[in-house]
Amino acid sequence: MMKESTFMPIINQDFELYYWSKNYQSHDYGLNPLESAENYSEIEPLFRLHSHDAMEFLIFLGGNCDFFCEGRSYSLTKGDVVVIPPYAVHRAKVKDFNNYERVVSNISKKLLAEYLSISASMKESIVYHKTQGTYVIHLNSEKLEELTFLLRDVSDRQKNGEENQSFALHYLLFQALQIILNPASSTKQISKGNKQDQRLVSIIEYIESHLTDPDLSLDNVSNQFHLNKYYFSHYFKNNMNVPFYRYVLLKRLATAVTMIKQNELSIEEIAMTCGFQDYSSFYRLFKKEYNLSPKNLQKAYKK
Repeated sequence: MMKESTFMPIINQDFELYYWSKNYQSHDYGLNPLESAENYSEIEPLFRLHSHDAMEFLIFLGGNCDFFCEGRSYSLTKGDVVVIPPYAVHRAKVKDFNNYERVVSNISKKLLAEYLSISASMKESIVYHKTQGTYVIHLNSEKLEELTFLLRDVSDRQKNGEENQSFALHYLLFQALQIILNPASSTKQISKGNKQDQRLVSIIEYIESHLTDPDLSLDNVSNQFHLNKYYFSHYFKNNMNVPFYRYVLLKRLATAVTMIKQNELSIEEIAMTCGFQDYSSFYRLFKKEYNLSPKNLQKAYKK
């Protein structure tokens, strides 16, 4: 049985790329997380609720897949690109793994910031999709072919031992993002998401802006929106696919991971800054979630 959710911090490099199609795979392990495989633990978390501390792009190439992201659901079709912001809780629900084809790329916030500093139009596109609450862009067939060609080139170079920090890989990836975030690449129907629930959007925005407040609780948030707390609890879980308390916990822990990686504050200060009432509860929840203590994670990034 799959676990409810997880947080997957990006490893110590600028980006990750996973290319899976019937004709080409970037990695040796299989497509189906339900199959027993040596690398099962690397694949399985991708198909349950999870989040990253990086921007993720999923290019859908074929199959039958419903995608969930921060309270919105999409039935993906070939050419759809899902743009997933850092820390967004999301999941791909695949109905047929034998025909599921996609490319997934996680890009660190540092590298993405460099790209956005170069391209004003790319930055405007990301801001637009964030403010509109749309996570899916649909590329026309010509641009989809151009995009997959670029990403396969990146994957081939990685297989040949080229480092992820190389100028050539960064330039190819930059070209790929320009295609994704260029409005001219898209068809007229940009997004196929469900109708936006403005109340849910307001609730998520409120949680984001008060995430480090120790008093952020189900009672306080439900009162803020003049809702019965039992109704609110059911409403939130039904729309977000995760209970309110767990959603807040995932967001806080994700923020803590980023701060630990930055190595500017002590673990105790990070716990308080992220809204935990005491260090012991933070330590217990962190270790339970990641099977690693915060201090051991800090030591790993210092190395």
